[in-house]
Amino acid sequence: ASVMLKRKLDHGGGLFDSSPGGGLLDSSFGSAAGATWTLRVDFDGDDSREVHLHREACRSAFLTLLQDTDRFGGSRTVTLDPAWRSFFEPLMRILYIPEAVDFFVEQLLVSHARTIGQALAVSHCAIYLDLDAPFFAAFYAAVRSRRRRWSAFIDDDRFELPRAWRQLPLGHALRWLHALCPSAHAARSNLAAYLAAEPGLSESMMHDGARDEEVASGAAEPDDEEATRGWTLIVQAAAAQGAQPGSLRLGRKLRREGLEGRVSDDQVAAALAASEGNVDAAFERLSSGKGPPAGAAEGGS
Repeated sequence: ASVMLKRKLDHGGGLFDSSPGGGLLDSSFGSAAGATWTLRVDFDGDDSREVHLHREACRSAFLTLLQDTDRFGGSRTVTLDPAWRSFFEPLMRILYIPEAVDFFVEQLLVSHARTIGQALAVSHCAIYLDLDAPFFAAFYAAVRSRRRRWSAFIDDDRFELPRAWRQLPLGHALRWLHALCPSAHAARSNLAAYLAAEPGLSESMMHDGARDEEVASGAAEPDDEEATRGWTLIVQAAAAQGAQPGSLRLGRKLRREGLEGRVSDDQVAAALAASEGNVDAAFERLSSGKGPPAGAAEGGS
């Protein structure tokens, strides 16, 4: 898309102009003329707005469903996270000019996502608005190019993604991790945190999801060796989650009881070993302050 955009600009077409044909990035977005429906957007009761939408917005199945909802006693009003206020309209505008998606994604991140946390908010909003595959392909490519700009600790084994990352659907969480390309240790620890936050998700489901994303990436970018290596790392990190299922269940139990962070990974492993893999017995040891037998924590891993 970026190549197409450059070619059109090289041939004299401006981004925006007032000629009859209009500029490449001119669209009907936001105009009442020719609008098919009007969407009312609230932000927890503050600063509500009306957005005029046209047939181009039907690229989003979610927005299309809202088009006729009033026929069934529903409402064309949606309530969005106040943190999305500044960029929900730019995201919807991308639906109108798919051939310029790379340009718009770049502008969106420059203006509204100067940190990983802000970029995560953009991706949550885009998922909610049901933007299509070309948007997310451009978005994750842009995330990949910014990984070191957003965090000086991106290659550190202790790198930890913000909590908002754990709230993403699995496929998007995996694509985020792939785009940021952390160390193998950081990939494993972040995936463990994601699993701990999703009680209904099994280790095998995570591994299958990573394999599916790896296959899809290979089909879309068969010659991208860096992307292939990245997915190999993610798949291996996901597979490692099933290596010690007891520690994962114990981690979830510690999180539920508010004890997460009070014990180290070594103490968890040692308590499991002392309890012969019994999660309940290991939890009792850790929560009661007994801990593992003397000297066990130093050797555990």
